[in-house]
Amino acid sequence: MLAQKVERLSFRVEWYDSVQERSYELVLRAYADGDVELIDEGKKRTFLRKCEPDRTIKREDLYLGNVLTVYARRLTIKEYADDVTRIAVHERSEEACVIVENDDINRVGRVIASMQASGMTVADVRTAKFDGKRAEELETALPRRGRALALGSGFCAIKVMGRDANTVLERMFGDGVVRSTGEEHARALSELVATSSSQRVASSTNSSLVVIKPSGMAHLGEIIDVLIEKRGFDLVQVRTAMLTRAEAESFYAVYVDVLPKEDVKMMVDELSGGACVALQVTRVESPETLVDDVREIVGPRDPEVARALRPDSLRARFGVDKSQNAVHCVDLPEDGPLEVDFFFNLKRRTAIA
Repeated sequence: MLAQKVERLSFRVEWYDSVQERSYELVLRAYADGDVELIDEGKKRTFLRKCEPDRTIKREDLYLGNVLTVYARRLTIKEYADDVTRIAVHERSEEACVIVENDDINRVGRVIASMQASGMTVADVRTAKFDGKRAEELETALPRRGRALALGSGFCAIKVMGRDANTVLERMFGDGVVRSTGEEHARALSELVATSSSQRVASSTNSSLVVIKPSGMAHLGEIIDVLIEKRGFDLVQVRTAMLTRAEAESFYAVYVDVLPKEDVKMMVDELSGGACVALQVTRVESPETLVDDVREIVGPRDPEVARALRPDSLRARFGVDKSQNAVHCVDLPEDGPLEVDFFFNLKRRTAIA
């Protein structure tokens, strides 16, 4: 049974209401026509009537553990609500994991782009380094080459979802990357990365931040490849994040007195509307012009303007409009360290995943 042939998929989701400081367990119904519905089974009532969501929810976005935003409510998919959904979704959402060693980090964009081109959905990307305290688990989860890189200079782990994902990865990469060999192995590897690794400690000095926004995630690999491999910036750190609305407002607070209120609201809506990926980039040569040079590659904030003035820029190529312009970058050199710290060094102050 193919997921796209099923009229309705049903999931048990959790919504945390930050105002009332409590969680709600709901059933999300996603229909083939793109509409959604939320049901409160406990109270036997409709929480949200069947309607078109404010942000398009694709079928490939519907997998366990993913977080969706429906009319400002962040819903975490916890489990399947029926067997029809379990069978339909499982066959096209096998989990797989790829690890790119730090010495080969410039390939990350190309690796991700290849996986996305094959139909896979990127669920998580993060750079990390094991501290060596869980060597026994590393012995089980990673081949010898993988253990060496994980305990050495670090790595970038990429979790993807897709039909027959591990078989596809074997065909695509062979032994060219450290990868999972099956879904159970992928889950164990992803859990090991998430719980046993620590983000590499890096200075935010002489750095710039680039954020691939929810509207740019479909082109994540291409965007990273342009910045790192084609344009020569050094990738220091990368992480996937899910910002709350309050966090997005805090991040964009500097624009409140600069841009029209409606523009800032659209920016906040976009950044808090789904998963994004943050990159800390730097370079040895000409660090004083780093922020300006990154901004030029990203292009003007309005993609229409970008297509006229800088047709090769990232926003010109991948942006839709002023709010869904695919990429955020630092505007002023003095803001570089502050924005890097927001995503990478203030974990306890911000609830970034």
